[in-house]
Amino acid sequence: MFRLKAYRFRLQPTNSQVSELGDWSHSLRFVWNWMLAQRRNAYKASEGRVKIGYNDQAAQLPAMKQFFPFLGLLPSQTLQQSLMDLDRAFVNFFEGRAKYPIFKRRGRGDPGLRWPQGVDINGRCLWLPKLGWVKARFSNRLVGTIKSATIKFDGLHWYAAVLMEEEVGAPRKNEGRDLGLDAGVVESLAFSDGRRYGLPVATAEEERRHRLLARRISRCQLGSVRHGRAKHRLLVFRRRIANRVNDARHKLTSTLAKNHGRIFCESLAFGSLTRSARGSVETPGRNVAVKAALNRSLLEQGHAETFRQLGYKLTWLGGELHKVPAAFTSQRCPECGHTCAENRSSRDRFQCVACGHAGHADNVAARNILAAGQAATARGGSREPVKREPTRSRRFPRRSAGIPAL
Repeated sequence: MFRLKAYRFRLQPTNSQVSELGDWSHSLRFVWNWMLAQRRNAYKASEGRVKIGYNDQAAQLPAMKQFFPFLGLLPSQTLQQSLMDLDRAFVNFFEGRAKYPIFKRRGRGDPGLRWPQGVDINGRCLWLPKLGWVKARFSNRLVGTIKSATIKFDGLHWYAAVLMEEEVGAPRKNEGRDLGLDAGVVESLAFSDGRRYGLPVATAEEERRHRLLARRISRCQLGSVRHGRAKHRLLVFRRRIANRVNDARHKLTSTLAKNHGRIFCESLAFGSLTRSARGSVETPGRNVAVKAALNRSLLEQGHAETFRQLGYKLTWLGGELHKVPAAFTSQRCPECGHTCAENRSSRDRFQCVACGHAGHADNVAARNILAAGQAATARGGSREPVKREPTRSRRFPRRSAGIPAL
């Protein structure tokens, strides 16, 4: 069997290569915005009767290169890949997995450059068509055949994500014991065996420092040298915390995938859980500040990323990830099965009003998730995660007409 695996490395391009990569990123942003406006305007002008797809827009690239000479400096494959990304964004929107595609602003959401072929590695450098050899920090040995390479700038450094295809044997079934996981806010994860784990998210002092750095940016003149330095300091500060959390998450998910054959977790719609409570002018929301603080605490845990890593790591190591409905898992007693809101007297305290069983509320929920998952798989439930039905509207939102200034 063949397996796709991505390796991410930091690049060390020369000054001329940095200039070229920056210009190419802006050009791809221009193409994205132009083609997005074309699709939107054609759909609105024809009242939905005309729909432009990838093939229609890819056929316009030769003419666009004649009209905009700077597009001829880019590799043709990167232009095509940008149109493929736009087409995939519309597919995700119509299937309810994402919002309507938006225009990319300068400095925000610059697209990456992807080469689907012609990429080579000599052990110290990465070869990219039309760019040449780029020095890279290869911390791991790449195994397999190169399928594509994506180059992106994160605000501090340039990185390359190389997708490799390697032939591996079928994984041997992992015979480790089953485990239930409950996603929390204060404690990142609670396990059915009584353990709890907290990711090293930002501390109170780091949050205070973050507010201070953000305040300094707001007091600088936009576009000034001081403004750029203040943004750079804030970005470095954020990246340090993010790297610490990502490192801990990868170590945790790798350990869980190695030691457990089946892991059961909640099927949560994080988009709905973290939705703002502001409401509208006519019907304003209640406890908006409290809900905003809860959303920030939940989002910094990154539960969706944790479950994603568990999914592919368990598959590689012969395990399975199952998602079960989260309804009433924190109110049900794992001993007698009595379910009521009074069982959970506080955020972290659970005590059954029927049998008196007591424990930490998150660990009790993890036990219920484990029991529900084992019961579902015993009845022949699918190992695939539970898919959420599309909830977003399929209609195009009302937007201003015309192609925006690029």
